[in-house]
Amino acid sequence: MRVRRRMLRTLTGGAILTLSALVLCAEPLEAQVASPLQAGHYMPGVVNIRDFAAPPPGLFVLWYNWFVSSDTYVDRDGNELTNLSQIDPGLPDVDVDLQLNGFATVPALFWASTFTLLGGARYLVGVSPNWMTADYSFVAEPGGPGFGPSDSAVVEGSVSGLSDLFVAPVGLSWALGQFDATFFYGFTAPTGRYTTGADDNIGLGFWTHQFQGFGYFYPDPSQATALMLGLTYEFTSEIEDTEVNPGNRLSLEYGVSHYLTGWLELGVQGAHNWQVTNDAGSDVFWDPSYHDQKSTLLFSAGFWPWAGRLYVSAKYGFDYGARQRFKSQHLMLNLVWLTNALDGM
Repeated sequence: MRVRRRMLRTLTGGAILTLSALVLCAEPLEAQVASPLQAGHYMPGVVNIRDFAAPPPGLFVLWYNWFVSSDTYVDRDGNELTNLSQIDPGLPDVDVDLQLNGFATVPALFWASTFTLLGGARYLVGVSPNWMTADYSFVAEPGGPGFGPSDSAVVEGSVSGLSDLFVAPVGLSWALGQFDATFFYGFTAPTGRYTTGADDNIGLGFWTHQFQGFGYFYPDPSQATALMLGLTYEFTSEIEDTEVNPGNRLSLEYGVSHYLTGWLELGVQGAHNWQVTNDAGSDVFWDPSYHDQKSTLLFSAGFWPWAGRLYVSAKYGFDYGARQRFKSQHLMLNLVWLTNALDGM
C-alpha cells in the first residue's frame, strides 16, 4: 500500500490561493503534469464599482485586501466534490474533504495623464504586484476496493509569497457627461513561484494578455448614482515546462453604486467568469470540452474619511453557479488614495 499512499498524497497536492483563482495541484507518480483544475489571473468582483470610472489627472493608489475561505469544490457537473473521480474519471476512487483560507493584498499604482487624446481621453498606465498566503487542509479516504484505513492521506500546510505581476501599459478613459468609458490592455507575467506538479505554487506558471472595457451611466447630473458594466477577456499562454495551454476566459461585471451623502456610498455588484475555449496541448489528459465557470454576488459600503483624497470600502460576497471551481465566501477591505502628485498643478 505504500505506492497507493504516495499516489494519494501526490494527487491531493496543495490547495493554493492566487488572485485570480484557487488551484488544486496534481502530480502522478511517474511524471509531473499540469493540473486539470486551471483558472485565469483576473478575479472579477475584487475592484470597487467605480474604480474604472474616468479619473482625475495624477498619481493614485488602489490597495485591495481580499480574504477568502472555502470548504466546497464544485465539479464539472455542478455537484459538490466528494470524490476525486468527479474531477476526471481517470483519477482514483478517493473520498475527499477540504478546507481552505487565504488572504491576498494587492497594491496598484496608476497614473492618469494631464493631457488628453482621441477625443478627450486620458492616458492611463499602471502596475500591480501582489502578495498572498493560504492555509489548507485536504483529507483523502480511499473509497474503492483494495484500500484499507492505513491508506488515508491528510495534507495540511500553508503557502505564502509574491505572486504574478500585473502591468497595464495602455489605458484610455473618457468622461462624457452622463457616461464614462475606460479601456485597458494589460499583461500578467508569471513571476510567482511555480513548478509543475509542486504543492507550494504561488503563481499560475503562464502569461496572460488581458483586454478590458468598462462603461458607466449616471442617471443624474450629480453622478450620485452610477450603473457599471464591464467585460474582461484573457488570452493565456502555455504553462511553464508543459504542453498545456489553459483555455481563454471571459468575465462580465456589473454594479449599482449610490451615494447616500457626499461621503457615504452603498453598492451591489455582480461578477461572472467563464472559460470560453478548450484547454489545449499534448499534455492535456482530461476532457477539455468541460469548461469551468463561477458567479459572485457582492455588497459594499464605502466612505471618504479624507474628502476627495482617501476612500475606504468594505465588501462581502459569495459564489454561486460554480462549475469545476471552488465555491467561496469573500471579504474585502479596499482603499483608494489620490496623491495629487504628477497632476500638472
